[in-house]
Amino acid sequence: MPEYGVLYFHHLNAELRSLPAGKIDPEIKIVTDEIVKKSEAGALCWDDLYTFDLVISRLLPSERLPRLVWNLRLRYRSVVDLPEYEAYLASKPPNLNEEAKETDLVLRADIEYLLGQIYLRYSITPVAEEIRDRISKRVASVILVGLAVIAAVFSLTVFGISQPYSASLPTAIFAGAMGGLLSLQQRYQSASRDGDPIDSISQLMHNWPKVFLPAINGAIFAFVLYMLVRAGLLAGDVFPKFSSEDNKNGLVLLDFLRQGRPEAASDYAKLIVWSFIAGFAERFVPDTLSRFINKRETESKRST
Repeated sequence: MPEYGVLYFHHLNAELRSLPAGKIDPEIKIVTDEIVKKSEAGALCWDDLYTFDLVISRLLPSERLPRLVWNLRLRYRSVVDLPEYEAYLASKPPNLNEEAKETDLVLRADIEYLLGQIYLRYSITPVAEEIRDRISKRVASVILVGLAVIAAVFSLTVFGISQPYSASLPTAIFAGAMGGLLSLQQRYQSASRDGDPIDSISQLMHNWPKVFLPAINGAIFAFVLYMLVRAGLLAGDVFPKFSSEDNKNGLVLLDFLRQGRPEAASDYAKLIVWSFIAGFAERFVPDTLSRFINKRETESKRST
């Protein structure tokens, strides 16, 4: 139990003690006393606070129920997404201004529902955040390893240990992989907070091993984009330009890599940006290829 949870328990315990002792059933008194002992031993859990809140709500006089429901609805609204809260309102919860005989029972039922939903998220949210933090650390580790590899390649080239081949292609692949990883990280940080909390936790726990797939896809998409630019299929001021050499006798792969040099520093920057976009925006390269295919099919139909 975090410190703020313990503080909230002390608040609940004070409220319980303020109620008339004669209203508390002996069996309930045993349960609450055991929870107090757990508090003194530092062994509180969220379900203990949930139990305390339920006990208090059942002992409150009828005139205090509308204000408690109003407060719980505010808390419920702050821990769920808007569609879920709107669905709750659409279920026609009890009107706080009604004075019918059955209002007391209906309000207490609404209180128990709201408490159950609120405490479920109180207990689930820290687990979800811990999983997200774990995934973020793994993504950061992969990025650091990739940066170390790129730094090693540049160092070997600078000190003349390896052949001075152009590093534009591996740089583009690395930028694409990083774009894919950061896109995944953003999805994990923003997703799975809505809907069923148990299902969200399950998806986080079972899908995190797929963390490397966006990096692989991003690297492939960046490679394809690199080839599209080198081939002149994507051209313009916003795309990088590469130095060209005459090759009357053909071109081998190593020569192709050697000549893959952006003309200026701005072209190198454009290459990195577009490669990152290719990995970050998963549909960019596939949609570009689809447009090429559709354009070719349209031209073929016109020629026939």
